[in-house]
Amino acid sequence: MARILVVEDEAMLLMLASIVLEDHGFEVLSAANGRKGLELARREHVDVIVTDFMMPEMDGIAMLSALREEGHPAPAIMTTAIPRSQLPRGDEALFDLYMPKPYNEEILAQSIGEMLARNQTKGDEAG
Repeated sequence: MARILVVEDEAMLLMLASIVLEDHGFEVLSAANGRKGLELARREHVDVIVTDFMMPEMDGIAMLSALREEGHPAPAIMTTAIPRSQLPRGDEALFDLYMPKPYNEEILAQSIGEMLARNQTKGDEAG
């Protein structure tokens, strides 16, 4: 079962995303801010990270930047109401998919499934 880390400071969005992803067979770990997300990603194996951009304590970009510097390989989906063109320049390499808010949770689950399938294919080709 794939483990998904969802980092979101809006409690209702966090709960809704978690429920939908669990309904799709994913194990969900959740955090209400980037700092807690960073701690979870360091401590637990996660296959995909879904993170909001603007959050208290640490934003999603700072969290992903810290994880990438540590060599954390999990693909990431950035969710935010901020237009992609207004995200900090040069940070696009930190995440694999940009998903504007409000997003459809079913599309989120489908996107995660596609990411996992791509990563499995890459692993099969390398191994």
